Amino acid sequence: MKTNVHLKPFRLFIPLFAIGLSFLLSNCKGHVEIIGITDSVINCSPPYVVYFYPEAEHRTKDLEYTWKFGDGSESHDHEAVHTYADYGTYEVTLSIKQNEAFDSKTFMLYLTPDSTAPIAKWDYYLQADSLWAPAYVQYLNDSEHAVKFLWEFGDGTTTENKVPAYHVFDTQGTFTTTLNAICGDDTSFMSRDMIIKAPPTDLFVDQVTVWMPSSYVGNNIKLEVWYDGFRDYYSEWIVGVSQFPVTFNVQEMLVYFNGVYNTDKLEFILFVNGETVPEIIFDVEARDLQSDYYPPLLKFDDGYGRKLEATIAFRD
Repeated sequence: MKTNVHLKPFRLFIPLFAIGLSFLLSNCKGHVEIIGITDSVINCSPPYVVYFYPEAEHRTKDLEYTWKFGDGSESHDHEAVHTYADYGTYEVTLSIKQNEAFDSKTFMLYLTPDSTAPIAKWDYYLQADSLWAPAYVQYLNDSEHAVKFLWEFGDGTTTENKVPAYHVFDTQGTFTTTLNAICGDDTSFMSRDMIIKAPPTDLFVDQVTVWMPSSYVGNNIKLEVWYDGFRDYYSEWIVGVSQFPVTFNVQEMLVYFNGVYNTDKLEFILFVNGETVPEIIFDVEARDLQSDYYPPLLKFDDGYGRKLEATIAFRD
């Protein structure tokens, strides 16, 4: 019996030891596999500034990078930058070494007037769900090989910034935004119509989430939503709140702006323990909703542990 008791752990120890030893030896030898290399040419004429980005699988320590750029120059940077003095076809090689592991990859880099001509490309994203006036638009510039840029927004305004911080279309209408990507005597352009709609007329309140200090745990709470002095929603009492935050699924409640954004207030009112006097009121004026470009999420914080977030959507 004693022999059996001792043999079982010993038999288990042998494969575990072998696995651990194999893992340790594997770590010592290292592991490297170059999957691909991406290059980005900044300009369209000599001297060319080219950025190189490797994609590789490897362990994290003791990595040695060697870039050979095909013109007699080398670099040991992870992501390399190199300047080529003239047109040409260059054989670029990346080698990565980690202990005993090694991998290498070579590709041809073509730097000619045809392969480096400027290409204008852009996209945009919105702060709101749609292009309602005033519309806040953030532009993205994905152009290639250009060194100068000219944005024309179709409303009489322009900028030479590579990426505009943002642009606001103040009125409804159709505006053609054009990006000119320029390098030397070459210009590429891309245009797109921006259809700006009239201000939305309705507001849909989806969910309202409330945070209160821990001293309010165990109390009863109720939420009401008012607009322009009219109560549009009220919840049932939530009895004996066990924890915060508490979420109210309002849904299907519409506030009607009729396109007019003035000093009328959207109010979120919280009552506690059957009281008729509000515990706290969070409010925002309709004109502030518009000047914030129709935000999909309203956030309030009184700085004393009372917070509210309302998920909303504007509609035509």
